[in-house]
Amino acid sequence: MLKRANTRRDAKAWAQFWDEEGSGAHIVNTDADAAALRAVWQAFLDAGMSGRDLVRVVDVACGSAVVAAQAIEVATNRGLPVHPICCDYSASAVAAARGRKATLSACGVAADAAVLPFADQSIDLMVSQYGVEYAGEQAFSEMARVLAPGGFVQAVVHQDGGVIDQRCRSDRALLVATIKSSLLRNLFILLKMHHKSLALGRSLPAVAAAEKRFRTSAATVRAALGQSQEGAAQAHVGRLLGDAEQAAQSWRAYGLEAMERWTGAQQSALDGFARRMESMTQAALDEAAISGRAALFREHGLEDVSVTPFRPGHHPIGAGWILYGRR
Repeated sequence: MLKRANTRRDAKAWAQFWDEEGSGAHIVNTDADAAALRAVWQAFLDAGMSGRDLVRVVDVACGSAVVAAQAIEVATNRGLPVHPICCDYSASAVAAARGRKATLSACGVAADAAVLPFADQSIDLMVSQYGVEYAGEQAFSEMARVLAPGGFVQAVVHQDGGVIDQRCRSDRALLVATIKSSLLRNLFILLKMHHKSLALGRSLPAVAAAEKRFRTSAATVRAALGQSQEGAAQAHVGRLLGDAEQAAQSWRAYGLEAMERWTGAQQSALDGFARRMESMTQAALDEAAISGRAALFREHGLEDVSVTPFRPGHHPIGAGWILYGRR
């Protein structure tokens, strides 16, 4: 059975991310990370574009399409005509990618990386940064299938046990702990009891019980924050906890209907964030799995296939695998 992370539930979670946030912040968190990835792609693109009159490039599972943008930049600096295509399972990601100034000249295609809508041996450069692995083994076969003679393919993919995988696992643990704490549900119940007491003109005993449940939830989340790694989830949950405690303290300032909508939206955001972190850990490949993907490249006639650990100097452990091949 193929290992796939882009189920309908995952697709919905990632569409939510691109619709509401539209950035790659959960993957590339620092300038050092971005610079290290850019260096990897610069070497590949310089070699891949050398000696061409025109280059057709597809950014598979493009996300924010930073590789497509860099390809456009390299081609432009060379005075080389380029036909870039941003391809992603999520139509929202494609729209976000094409909306970036750096990729306005790119075409956008919403498609499953495991069933690419391109003809055999039709693309000069196939690239993917932390994306194609979500679609399973078949997606690697597809990248090889559409690679043209003289073409090059490179994918930077998640590494099982690597720095991103570890961060995603930590983030998911914090998010799950927050969800299981029932923080938002208990906040809304507390606000409802306060408003009911206000309408009756007397304090109900249920207010104290609701207050206790909310404080217990908040304490659980605070403890989970203390055990989490610095990153996007920690920042997200920290803000959420602060907002929830402010609402509980200043409940008179918040309408009940508005808070019902707010808590519902925040719960949806937590659920989606947790699902995205789970899908990222599911997509991470160990050494045996990445070797299997390299074997698929060879089975499809690619040469000079190699797997290199991606280990930027500012990280103590690996940040991914670099899989390369040419036809």
